[in-house]
Amino acid sequence: MDTFKTAQDAEDVFYDALEESDLEKMMSAWSDEEDIICIQPMRNQVRGRTAISNSWKEIFAANAQLEIEIHHQHWIEMSDAAVHVLHAQLIFNGDRTHRLPPLITTNIFRRGEKGWRMVLHHASLPPPPPIPQAPGMKP
Repeated sequence: MDTFKTAQDAEDVFYDALEESDLEKMMSAWSDEEDIICIQPMRNQVRGRTAISNSWKEIFAANAQLEIEIHHQHWIEMSDAAVHVLHAQLIFNGDRTHRLPPLITTNIFRRGEKGWRMVLHHASLPPPPPIPQAPGMKP
C-alpha cells in the first residue's frame, strides 16, 4: 500500500482511480478504518471499507469512460486532518459539448501511521438555478 505524503497525493490517486475505474487503486486512497463514509450523488450513504468498495465496484461496472476536471474551492489543512471542497466537472465518453453542472464535493483526509488517507467523500448535485421572477414581482 502506498504511503501518501500529503492529502493532495491521496486525492490525486482517488480521482485517477475514478477515471480509470480501478478499484484497487481507489481503495488505496481510503483509510483502513471502519468509520469511513462515502456519499455519492443520488445514492445512499455507505460506511466502512467493504461497503465503500462494493459501492465503487458497482459504479465501475457501468464501464463509463470518465474524465474529471477538478476545481478546488477551499482547503483547510491541519497537522493530522484536511478538508478539501471542490467542484468536479464530469465528462462522459469524451463528450465535452453536453456538460452537466459540476458536482459539489467535500473530501476529508486524516493522517495516520500510513500517511494521508480519505475518511469521507461526499459528492452532491448543485442546487437548481433560481426561478426567474416575472417583471414587477418581488422576490
